Amino acid sequence: MKRSFDQVNSLYQVSDYERFHDEALDMEVQGTAFEIDRARIIHSAAFRRLQAKTQVIGMYVGDLHRTRLTHSLEVAQIARQIANFLNRTSRSFMPEATLDASLVEAASLAHDLGHPPFGHRGEEALHRCMSKYGGFEANAHTFRLLTDLEGEHGEGLNLTRALLLSIMKYPISLDQAMQQLQKPYPPKASYFLSEEPRFKWVISPLLDHEQSYLLRTEPKPNEYLQTVNQSLECSLLEIADDIAYGTHDVEDAINLGLIQLDQLSDIIAPYAKIGLPPLQSACSLLENLRLGSEQLKYRLKRVFTLLISAFIASISLQKISNEFSSARVKYRVFLTSDMRPLLDQLHRLVADEVIYSHRVQTVAYRGSYIIQQLFDALMEEHALLPRSDRIKVKKAETEQEQARIVCDYIAGMTDSYAMKVHARLFGPSDRFFDD
Repeated sequence: MKRSFDQVNSLYQVSDYERFHDEALDMEVQGTAFEIDRARIIHSAAFRRLQAKTQVIGMYVGDLHRTRLTHSLEVAQIARQIANFLNRTSRSFMPEATLDASLVEAASLAHDLGHPPFGHRGEEALHRCMSKYGGFEANAHTFRLLTDLEGEHGEGLNLTRALLLSIMKYPISLDQAMQQLQKPYPPKASYFLSEEPRFKWVISPLLDHEQSYLLRTEPKPNEYLQTVNQSLECSLLEIADDIAYGTHDVEDAINLGLIQLDQLSDIIAPYAKIGLPPLQSACSLLENLRLGSEQLKYRLKRVFTLLISAFIASISLQKISNEFSSARVKYRVFLTSDMRPLLDQLHRLVADEVIYSHRVQTVAYRGSYIIQQLFDALMEEHALLPRSDRIKVKKAETEQEQARIVCDYIAGMTDSYAMKVHARLFGPSDRFFDD
């Protein structure tokens, strides 16, 4: 049921709608607080740049496969479907409490904004570049974008507290998660130390024992420190992200010839016995698919639509503790134990046949090499930076601050722009200023 502006959704508290910087908003025109968040994300420059950033398969491996932008749009759609499904079927919520579909959609659209060019290899390359300066992690950079870099005067997009909590998949600082360990890849984190005051503001309305639950970690010898808990909407977002990764990326790989139909069929077929009608229909459709047929792409699309429906139908809402007053930590979304292994197998299929394939690794290696050379050049010669960043570098008091500015600039590049800048600096072309 659509709520009017004066109705209260008991799942959310007043603090969830608050913004760090007070603003006068006309909600009759602009919509609800979370609809405003969604609009600000969609209209941001960081969101537009996702259209030319690698998802799993590099931008130049093939044509018409997913980018970070289309992936984010599909995650948002799946997240909205999950929210609507739980609102219709769950009996766990208190009266007049519903998951806000606009909130989970906005969080989904924002969740990958901090990814640098060239996918996870690009992230690892930037982390190595920043090893002496605090490291780099894409989720932490997303938080930095939303609370600082985007918008004016270091205010970011000034989003609601609820939205910012919804994207914190790993509520720990990068510095704390690293534990002084030096590895070629970053740990999972949600913020850099420079954004710690904003992080503390986000979680400040939670009671002490609620904060302790959210910030709980799982130490392991010689490993990065890992978090184990998330907010309600963040747990929903993570499942939506996992579903998109395990279905749409497999679809792309089949269309590019990186994964064969029988590999997908062999994984899915044993799960037909679960009895979910969409899953049974997907298995039946797969049995009759043949490579080279005119209807392959359309029927394959139908297979993955059915798979997504089966995953959504297997999602449940669980209460974590009656001791929590905030519904944002009291509840969490889970994928049932009989369907989680299927999703995990699809993820492994993507990793084995796509991510670590020769074609994808060749492009990924080139991307990491480009990032390393760009970082070294920009640290050596600040005059190569855009004027706005040169001003920031001059005001920076430490080399670490200067490195973070260079890192911000590179992380904001698209794959194609990073290649263009690299070619201007190191390529044989004499066309230096063509845009």
